Amino acid sequence: MRLERLTLTDFRNYSRCVWKPAAALAVFTGENGSGKTNLLEAVSLLAPGRGLRSAPPSHLLRNGSTRWGVASQLLTRTGPLELATGSAPQGQGKRIFQLDGNTVRSQAQVAASFDCVWLTPQMERLFGETASGRRRFLDRLVMGVIPDHARQMAAHERSVYSRNRLLTNGPTVADSAHLAWLEAVEHSISRHAVAATAARMAFVERMNRSSFTTPEFPRSLLQLECRIAERLAASPALEVEDWLRGQLHASRPQDRERGTTGYGAHRSDFSLRDALSGREAALSSSGQQKIMLVGLILAHAQLVAEARNDPPVILLDEPLVHLDERHRHALLDTLQALDTTTLLTGTEAAEFSFLQGTAEFNRIRQGQLLPA
Repeated sequence: MRLERLTLTDFRNYSRCVWKPAAALAVFTGENGSGKTNLLEAVSLLAPGRGLRSAPPSHLLRNGSTRWGVASQLLTRTGPLELATGSAPQGQGKRIFQLDGNTVRSQAQVAASFDCVWLTPQMERLFGETASGRRRFLDRLVMGVIPDHARQMAAHERSVYSRNRLLTNGPTVADSAHLAWLEAVEHSISRHAVAATAARMAFVERMNRSSFTTPEFPRSLLQLECRIAERLAASPALEVEDWLRGQLHASRPQDRERGTTGYGAHRSDFSLRDALSGREAALSSSGQQKIMLVGLILAHAQLVAEARNDPPVILLDEPLVHLDERHRHALLDTLQALDTTTLLTGTEAAEFSFLQGTAEFNRIRQGQLLPA
């Protein structure tokens, strides 16, 4: 997977930016607020989902603009590909994808063509915050290996949203049409939740069998924490779907009161622990958590390369923070060995001096891309 051209139009603090990478590894440096993370976010939005900041489309507009866009030219295992995303022509905050100039309707089409994975400073708090951020991180990894997971999660999210609206805004005394609609939505939630959970379970099993390990980034083990997964481990999928529909039906009064849906794939979580010591990431220091997350990203890149013959594009925002010199060199050594586009950011180019002669160096100043 090689990024050969990237064009930003009215995106964040970029009015117009065209970049043609000169190497697989690229380093972007600059002061805080100059636009380094914005550039990585633009690339992340070429994949399904809401990107590395999970920002709504309306927040991506440059001040004073009405539409934004990110366009790319890629070289994949099957040949060249043009991939773009941005504001829909009709506006209204909607976002569209285009593959080779044609608008696509399913995010699974995009997931099958392009994958990227990222690590940001905010994610270093992944194991000390709410489960929603961990689920988004896990699902991003799953999509890289099982592209259909994007479609299942999008359908599940739509169905949960519909159920919440039906429960909150439905008639006081439900009529037959309302009940039939509600049952259909709960059937959809059950079907997509079981499929999404099965994909997560398959991914976790493959990751835990991964052969990737280095002395600096030892193997970590994932543990899915999910009631649906517990059922799937012991029962056929159709039985689990029936069980989940029953739980959704029984919990309607409580869910109507809370305005939420208490069962589904959106209630899952995962934990991470060191394979040798058994130490949980949640109980580890900031430096240890960073090492575990970096190791997970590198193991995932190898797994995607094995599954799809193309490793994902890797986006690392301030990756050297909380790493000592030995781990910094080990990370950069490993990245050099990966045959994929990798973008790194930092405040000072000297931090990446080890990559001189191998990586392309650029400096960003106020939304302008300049030679280092």
